[in-house]
Amino acid sequence: MTSRYSVAERNGLSETEKMTLPKVRKRKAQLVDEIEALKNEVREVDEELDQVYYTHPKSKDYQKIVVNGRKKFNQDPWKALDWLASRNIVAKDPQALALWMKAGEGLSKSAIGEILGDNRPFALETLDRFTREHRLHEVPIVPALRQYLFSFRLPGESQKINRILEKFAEVYVHQNPTYGNADQAHTVAYSCIMVNTLLHNPNVKDKPSLEKYIEMNEQLLAKGAITIEQLTEVYDSVSVTQFKIPDEVSTSGQGTVNDILLHAEREGWLFKQSNNPLFSGALSWKKRWFVLSENCLYYFDQMTDKEPKGIITLANVGIRKVESPTRPFMFEIFSLSDGQIKACKTEQDGRLVEGRHSVYRICAVNDEDMRSWINAISRMMAPQQHLLTRPKSTH
Repeated sequence: MTSRYSVAERNGLSETEKMTLPKVRKRKAQLVDEIEALKNEVREVDEELDQVYYTHPKSKDYQKIVVNGRKKFNQDPWKALDWLASRNIVAKDPQALALWMKAGEGLSKSAIGEILGDNRPFALETLDRFTREHRLHEVPIVPALRQYLFSFRLPGESQKINRILEKFAEVYVHQNPTYGNADQAHTVAYSCIMVNTLLHNPNVKDKPSLEKYIEMNEQLLAKGAITIEQLTEVYDSVSVTQFKIPDEVSTSGQGTVNDILLHAEREGWLFKQSNNPLFSGALSWKKRWFVLSENCLYYFDQMTDKEPKGIITLANVGIRKVESPTRPFMFEIFSLSDGQIKACKTEQDGRLVEGRHSVYRICAVNDEDMRSWINAISRMMAPQQHLLTRPKSTH
């Protein structure tokens, strides 16, 4: 006997509800993945709570907490500050943090640079205190800059570089009053970074001579912002000895990551859309440390990782904002030929595999960050490629 009720009615679902069922199942798979991640975080918190917050500094328990604190700082320095303060490792105070970072024991130079490059008032005061801890008196400006920049890794963004070099110049002139003014010291410091790129970046094919370098700075010379003697000092020093970023992944100082980061155009945390390995067809968002360098976009699990998790080559691709009601700061890198983007990634078992995507979707934390990344990636693309201003919609 045929039932007078439809399958949809027997299941208690209308036809409209049945149409939305695949989306619900997809969202359920995403939630399961997110719940598992939360469980892992809860386990970590439980393990931390099992430890005694305030133990004697000479005890083994306290030393374990200190090591754990350094690890947390290296993974996410801003998130770690409250944790460090609550365990009496370092107070959440600019002077205390500056001294702790200056000592640098077990700390990532990248994480220190992330704090110093930020423009929040707390970070700006920390940068001031950190820079004043350096003893630059009677040290020539180029060796002084080398000493300063070896205590942390200079961020890749131009605004952060400029802010840090301005503070260096201010402190250098304060400790060396006969040198000149802070503007001149800042110009010399920035010139060091510029000529270092011109002489040692493999992407720069036409290496300038000293005469050409002086000619490039004609306007600064005319304004009295720098002298020929200072330019010559900078050029001679940097041409012989390249400015190296602090090495924290390779004893030889020639590590792959160092080469990437030395010429980074931009870097920072972003969220990358990935396939969920637990549920076929399901998608999830993973927080990754991204570095834009030498026509490639590298991403790492952590900023201190020795090798990138994946590499996206910025050849024959376009970039555009994606309109999404749930993720308003999303953009995508897509193939201009409707084929796969040249990319690779490292699997969990260590195998390096070729990417199979024609689109990579990435999400920033705010509109300003999203636009800065889009502009930086667009600038690095080949001249015939350009930023597509028409946003793409997603549902």
